[in-house]
Amino acid sequence: MPHYSPPASTEGLFGGPAAVAVPAQQRSIFRPLGRGLREIAETVILALLIFLLVRAVVQNFQVEGSSMNPTFEHEWYVLVNKSLYWEINLDTVSKFIPFVDPGDDPTRYLFRGPKRGDVIVFRSPTVPEDAPERDFIKRIIGLPGETIEVRDCTVFIDGLPLDEPYIKEPPRYTHGPETVPPDHYFVLGDNRNNSSDSKNWGPLPKENLIGQAWLIYWPRSAFGLVDNTSVTPMEPEPLPPPLGDILSPNRCPGS
Repeated sequence: MPHYSPPASTEGLFGGPAAVAVPAQQRSIFRPLGRGLREIAETVILALLIFLLVRAVVQNFQVEGSSMNPTFEHEWYVLVNKSLYWEINLDTVSKFIPFVDPGDDPTRYLFRGPKRGDVIVFRSPTVPEDAPERDFIKRIIGLPGETIEVRDCTVFIDGLPLDEPYIKEPPRYTHGPETVPPDHYFVLGDNRNNSSDSKNWGPLPKENLIGQAWLIYWPRSAFGLVDNTSVTPMEPEPLPPPLGDILSPNRCPGS
């Protein structure tokens, strides 16, 4: 019988390119490799999503300076809860949930709004727009609509004294009276006599808030929750007649 050599290529015999067979050994190598790369990609994406979610809720800051002594010391690290003051607009929600009534003021806090005594981190209201951002940490003292006055070594809210157990020493200055505008807060440092705060640059706009200081995590010796003490102005108790030296208007007890 005549002998014919096999064709050099089978391409075109059945209307398309010839099929190429991959050895079973190569397939067994490629499959786990592909699965491994896919699992690595999924892990990286999941880790990135978790990081972004956590970053949106909690952020770490380092305290610089002594304006919040004795609550914070220089170079302490603190975690800030950024979600506590989140707001929602009920007008937007009502478009998807018809029975939601936005009311006269559709803006609501998702959890709660800022309170007196909250230690907050905020963007500085005094930095020019073209300058790098600076974040400050202070304590909320006055709420919108309240009248703040500092005199006789005491902070007064609407004429009532504020008992503040967290300050380093009583304020040796006078300020006000000043009424806090809507959507603003009057903030002061716990180290009252060594702090740049609302007595210097005025009430803080609400949109500058970043969040509430929540946890001191470094140094380990100071580890613990931040003292967000809620304080309320109280009617002053009658004082007995002074015994001994009479204090001058600019002199505070213990100064």
